[in-house]
Amino acid sequence: MEHLKSLEKLGLKDKEQDIYFAALQLGKATANSIAYRANIKRPTTYDILERLKKDNFVFETKENNKRIFVANSPDKLISNLDEQKRDLQSDLPMLKSIYNLKAARPKIAYFEGLDGIKHLFEDTLTVLNKGDEILAYVTRDTAEALPKYIEDYVARRVKKGIKLRGIYEDVPILRPYLTKNKEQLRTTKLVDPKKFLIKNEINIYANKIIINTYKPEPFGVLIESAEIADTQKAIFEMAWQGLK
Repeated sequence: MEHLKSLEKLGLKDKEQDIYFAALQLGKATANSIAYRANIKRPTTYDILERLKKDNFVFETKENNKRIFVANSPDKLISNLDEQKRDLQSDLPMLKSIYNLKAARPKIAYFEGLDGIKHLFEDTLTVLNKGDEILAYVTRDTAEALPKYIEDYVARRVKKGIKLRGIYEDVPILRPYLTKNKEQLRTTKLVDPKKFLIKNEINIYANKIIINTYKPEPFGVLIESAEIADTQKAIFEMAWQGLK
């Protein structure tokens, strides 16, 4: 029988899947019967059944003083995951306290290609909520490379009530966006690209900074650091106040 990626992600390797499949097919059976059906040696079958019992894939009972193994319903796998999720949620405060011990060290991740850049834009919608604000340096490059995506992204940003304050290149391709500033929750100031050439699109939000570049190859960088983000917000404010 074909092995399943979903079960592999739950920790079941090929032989463990074979044993579980055999138990499902037999309904209830001895280890010998399961070993025969799965074509796996009996000692190995016993070892695997013990692991499957521990992970709630099968349970054990007795009939006529014989050990009988019964596969749990596949539906039980979903309830097992729900239970694991509840356990993890209850432990999150402790895990976060450990995680925060090294919060001073910036976290940096690189994302390649246009799909990687899209992933970074999506992060702003995941992290931010209604009333939050993105500070942005906006170049012509995103509008040129991802026009349809950006139209959809802006619509979803507005739907969530996330504002944007941006310093934009004063170029023709970006001007249509500026005519919709109010309805798209956007405040903008313009810079002359001949005097101030902005080569990277930068988004600053929460405790994160996104830096996207498109030439020669598109890629993005995500920096997660409250200290760096606060500094970049201060620099943005200085630039913003210096512009008309």
